Amino acid sequence: MYVIRQSFKRQLFFIFLVVTLMLVIISGVVTVQAFQARVEADYAKEDATQELAIRNNILDMLTKSDESIDKISEDETLINAFTINRDNNQVIYSALYEDTSAIREYATVDLYSKGNILFSTQTGLTPVTLPENFSILREASEHPGKTVFANDPKTTTSEGGTLLMARQLTSDSSAGVVVVRINQEGIEKIVSSEMNAKDGFVLTNSFFRPFCQVGTAKDGKIISYIRNNLMTKNLYNEGLQSNVYINDIGSTGLVGIYVTPKALDESATETGYQIIAIMAIVSILVCLLAANRMSEYFSKPITVLAKAMKQFRKGDFNTKLELNRQDEFEQLATGFNKMTTQLKDTMEERVAAERKINETRIAMMQSQLNPHFLYNTLDTIKWVAKANQVPEVATLSSSLASILRMSISTQHFCTLEAELKLVEKYCDIQKIRFDDFFNLIINVPEELMDAVVPKLILQPLVENAIIHGLEDRDEGRLYISAEAVEGDFEAGETQLLKIYIEDNGKGISDEMIEILEADDPSKLEGHLGLNNVNTIIKLYYGKDYGITARRLDVGGTMMCMVLPLSKKAPDEDIKND
Repeated sequence: MYVIRQSFKRQLFFIFLVVTLMLVIISGVVTVQAFQARVEADYAKEDATQELAIRNNILDMLTKSDESIDKISEDETLINAFTINRDNNQVIYSALYEDTSAIREYATVDLYSKGNILFSTQTGLTPVTLPENFSILREASEHPGKTVFANDPKTTTSEGGTLLMARQLTSDSSAGVVVVRINQEGIEKIVSSEMNAKDGFVLTNSFFRPFCQVGTAKDGKIISYIRNNLMTKNLYNEGLQSNVYINDIGSTGLVGIYVTPKALDESATETGYQIIAIMAIVSILVCLLAANRMSEYFSKPITVLAKAMKQFRKGDFNTKLELNRQDEFEQLATGFNKMTTQLKDTMEERVAAERKINETRIAMMQSQLNPHFLYNTLDTIKWVAKANQVPEVATLSSSLASILRMSISTQHFCTLEAELKLVEKYCDIQKIRFDDFFNLIINVPEELMDAVVPKLILQPLVENAIIHGLEDRDEGRLYISAEAVEGDFEAGETQLLKIYIEDNGKGISDEMIEILEADDPSKLEGHLGLNNVNTIIKLYYGKDYGITARRLDVGGTMMCMVLPLSKKAPDEDIKND
């Protein structure tokens, strides 16, 4: 199973194989069972039709026999033959034959009086005489006018015997009894016309004592099983490998048992399942080929994609997928190709951005003229100035040393408070240089002092305001403020930090405002400070951030620096929005 999980192709192959086998086996079993149920239902319907026909034939035979007894009981000639006149036998026999003509094909009729046969339709043989106290004669005398049934003990065997029907004609005990004898051959002839060769039929009384057993039921095993099951309180057909139908024969008190073989025996069912097994084997062979082809068809683009991704992970950004398909895999290949192209472009942009920021940093460092040496020299000047009581020189050297200290720091970010202190140091130097011709005012909320910003981003703007804005002014003013504002939520911005640098100088030119709004670094190349600051902000935070400028109505310029408001330094990945 572990080997299967290692390969997508093997997984597809295994799934196709299992699903196909399951479908073949399940559909085969369902088909066999459905076929078996359908055949059994059809056979049951046919059996019910045949059983009804047999039952109707038996009932018709018994009805005709009962009607013949009715005719005899209404025939004065035959009634008188029991008590008055027996001399004219020809007339009596003629009446007897006429009244029994409908049943003589399968039955004989005897007229009894006190246990003796007076007249009979039997020919060629001596009529069989029943004892006077025989059960059917006694039962007939006890129920005058009612037809009763019994077996002839003299002809009954294990296979059945002659069915006797008897009725006492009147309530007079001296009146005769009519006995109709229906032999087993006659019953079998009537029943066999509606039976198949493998069917059986048993005619019994209500206690399941057989009168006649025909066909496959002739050996007596069927009726024996049924009687034993009923005595042991089991289902009547328990243990029988046949279909058994038990129904009453009208209101006669007789019971018909119709026996048919199972529609499908065990061998037929086994044959069906053997066919399923053969189909399963054939399906395995076909499925091995089909599943291999299908799994290869579906797994091949996955394999190609996996190889391409492996090459891409190794740094081959020129990797491309070529799939000649018109499906989702082709869409996947197109998406992969677009992704690799975009990543390649992004990497190239990132390399270019890193190169640019490094060049900017190099330019800034080159402008610092070996800051380590200058810092040490300025520190020496400060102590010499203090020793010789020259405070201006000490202030100049101390402030310049602070600026250089931050310049040579390896940290790329600092707090807004530290950046403002650096601006103050820079302004201290410029005030001494220009004889205090301007004032610096800083108005920044305390809660923004710990905001993190790139270092050395305010000093170039302040320098630009002093050199270009406040020149030719006797009382210049610099005003630095900051505020936190809500950003564009849909663009993914939370809060923004806006830092304003205002001066009351001559105002920025329209050309410079257009250059800043155009966001074209090439046009700022002559303004090293502005260019470096704007470039660093955009490289760190993205193109949505940077510097804007406008002229004030009262005169002067306001520079606005927009940064994300954050209390920690971002990772220094280059932004390429």
